[in-house]
Amino acid sequence: MASSTLKHYHDEEFDSKLFNETFFSHGGISIIEENMVYPAKILHDLFSSGEVKGEILLDISMGSIMYQLISASNYFKDIYVLEFTDANLKHFKKWLAKEEGATDWSFACQKVCEFEGIGDMSKEKEDQVRRKIKEVIKWEDYEKSCMSPQLVPEVDCVLSLWVLIPISKTKKDFQRNLKEFTSRLKIGGHLILFVGLNMTFYKMGKHKYCFLSVDEDFVRESVIKAGLVIEKVDSLPRKVDTDIVDYKHLLFVLARK
Repeated sequence: MASSTLKHYHDEEFDSKLFNETFFSHGGISIIEENMVYPAKILHDLFSSGEVKGEILLDISMGSIMYQLISASNYFKDIYVLEFTDANLKHFKKWLAKEEGATDWSFACQKVCEFEGIGDMSKEKEDQVRRKIKEVIKWEDYEKSCMSPQLVPEVDCVLSLWVLIPISKTKKDFQRNLKEFTSRLKIGGHLILFVGLNMTFYKMGKHKYCFLSVDEDFVRESVIKAGLVIEKVDSLPRKVDTDIVDYKHLLFVLARK
């Protein structure tokens, strides 16, 4: 399929619930150990060890996912969630309000409970995340407008999973967006970043969406260029044979401003 036929993240046909169910929220899919369990375990370790801490966390992640906030909700007082599309904003708020048709995140919550060595407290975990979310915000025109203090307060941690590449059409866009993502980060605060490497597409249902292909060297360079010091890096090679995504590795970066 030619790249010109691939859809973009902001396409009106992007189905938020289908995206969640395709990649993250159900234990029956083979790719979930990489896409969801791998970052969830890293986040549990970072927050529970005290390596990353503070009072305010800003989440800028792909789709309307929430599993990345389960461990964070144990340690941060307030969580702000930034979305880029009306569809993702609507579906995230549907989960937040416990409305019918929202994504079922019980599998993700069960996994975090396992990491914490406690019994299944899935409902309690979801409710805890809901209580910690201070606001869900739509960034109206991120390509033109900067992240203002009126939009987001200064934060101790910026957490971003998977979204930086699909919203960036060029490498220049990637670096600009990364700089904006961390513009409200306090000096001494942390960026926790997860990206797919050497990836060109992801697929859900009958639609195929484009991804900007980047390698680890470029991501490292971009993080440093954004004014941060890299403290930790890890990567996971894709082991699952699937036709819904073509990343070669998943990359985790922890950096301090």
